[in-house]
Amino acid sequence: ALVRGSDLAKLTASSLGKRMQRAAAAGKLYREKQFVIGIPAREMGEWDSDERILIQGIIDAFFEEDGKLVLVDYKTDYVENSDILIRRYEAQVRYYTRALEQITGKRVAERYLYSFRFGAIEV
Repeated sequence: ALVRGSDLAKLTASSLGKRMQRAAAAGKLYREKQFVIGIPAREMGEWDSDERILIQGIIDAFFEEDGKLVLVDYKTDYVENSDILIRRYEAQVRYYTRALEQITGKRVAERYLYSFRFGAIEV
């Protein structure tokens, strides 16, 4: 989706954006992190199997703050309210959290959907 300059200005001016800027200045902001993780099938639904299902994705951004990670996923969806976004992307954020914790060995302390309509939404 196309992101306008005014949308980026809103992010930059937000408290989350300022935290990201501080992390970037400290060399602790990471963008577009690709991952592939295996998850037992029983954790994904009604299956009674430990067979691994591969999940791949690209995490928009995360940063380290006080030894913990903060996950940020940008959303440009036009929806009526933020609850719809949370329901729509809750599973994705769980997988991203799991991937980051496996990759880095650090705990994800905060997770945000950054909606260009609603701003930062903690998940």
